[in-house]
Amino acid sequence: MPRRTSYAIGAPCWADCITPDLSGSREFYSALLGWEFVTESPDYQLAVLGGEVIGGFGAAPVGLPPQAAWNVYLATKDAEHCCVQVGRLGGRVVMPPVPAGENGRLLLAVDSSGVTVGFWEGARAEGVVLADEPGAICGHELRVPSATQAEAFYGPLFGYRLGAEGEFTLDGFAHARVVESDQGRPCWLPHFGAADPADAVHRAVRLGARLVRPGSDEPPVLRDPWGAEFGLVAAG
Repeated sequence: MPRRTSYAIGAPCWADCITPDLSGSREFYSALLGWEFVTESPDYQLAVLGGEVIGGFGAAPVGLPPQAAWNVYLATKDAEHCCVQVGRLGGRVVMPPVPAGENGRLLLAVDSSGVTVGFWEGARAEGVVLADEPGAICGHELRVPSATQAEAFYGPLFGYRLGAEGEFTLDGFAHARVVESDQGRPCWLPHFGAADPADAVHRAVRLGARLVRPGSDEPPVLRDPWGAEFGLVAAG
């Protein structure tokens, strides 16, 4: 199993789904990707595959619209500095740094393209432990109206550079793919691995998901029954 124990500063290191139906979301992703769940608190659970952590699931606070969303978090060593930089670069902080038990601190912001993005300052090993295999996170996508605007935000923030094929590189390593689109909500999307993505798409639809991008030139993107979008890529 590919295990990760650390992440470069600025790299996607964690993902969680905030959902109005924690029980229903658990059943959907368990049936689709084989996940099990471990309770961290009454409103937050860890998704686990083969005994290793994949990501998190949280109950949406009362009063929010009844729609789920996947949040992607970028690794940082200085949450306060991130807050200052986000504002300077045209974004805004929507949740200042808060402790996550003894594991570290997190904050949520909206970047200059209107994309919700999280930042994780880990006290120890940061983020997802299992990655790059079926059922685990195998990549990320940043869907924005303008790739140039995205680079103007994440470049000064962490050093990201936009490659000729849309890859978002940090220190020469591609951590995400930037997709220009004015369709749908701008967002960071996790891509989950599947041994057979086409079969996984069919199973997801049978479980109540909606196919929002067929995936002829890009990985297929689905919207789960509560509105959270995710991609599927070949792995195995």
